[in-house]
Amino acid sequence: MTNSPMKPKTTRPPGRPKRQANEQATNLFILKTASDLFMEYGYEPVSLQQIAKVCGVTKASIYYHFENKAQLFTAAVTAMMEKAKTTSQQIIQQEDMPLYDRLVMLAERKLRFPHGDFEAILRKASDSLSKEQLKSIRESEESIYKVLTVSLTEAIEKEEIRPLHPLLMAHTLASMLMLGNREIAKEIAPSSKELAHTIVDMFWNGVGLRTEEQTGGPGTI
Repeated sequence: MTNSPMKPKTTRPPGRPKRQANEQATNLFILKTASDLFMEYGYEPVSLQQIAKVCGVTKASIYYHFENKAQLFTAAVTAMMEKAKTTSQQIIQQEDMPLYDRLVMLAERKLRFPHGDFEAILRKASDSLSKEQLKSIRESEESIYKVLTVSLTEAIEKEEIRPLHPLLMAHTLASMLMLGNREIAKEIAPSSKELAHTIVDMFWNGVGLRTEEQTGGPGTI
């Protein structure tokens, strides 16, 4: 009797990595969906059930990933801010492009995706959030301004713009871009590209260097 050759044992690939990948994808999808809904409708009007329905998952699935609505709101907003920060860095740190052009590109990007008034949304949500959650959101928000502040500081050092407070300039531009969330924006400019140029032109006239030739001489306004 001859022994048949033994078949090599086949090992099943572990299931956990695939499961973890699926859970991570679901988590990211929930965060993106939740941030879109919160930014469009605000904190109170949006329920976990509504988020679950739009995501195509059960409410229990939402609770599997997030403890409650406040935690989901915080995670969704900070993830949104982190994405905005990364996009801003990619645009504003292009050293081969003049600052004005980078600001226009950044403005156009923001204006293409209008949303609700973030300050109003956060103000209404604040009673439902812990101090730690509010701090986390504010820190994420400030990280975006810091990206712009660095480039504005460099432009000041190069004498490309006037030596005004960089953080104030960053907040000023951001406030001006909030116009894109209002209906009147359509009356001012028909496209986000044209509106971006209009807004940045107004901003630039407040910070750009003015030569005697451009202004008609010293003291000319």
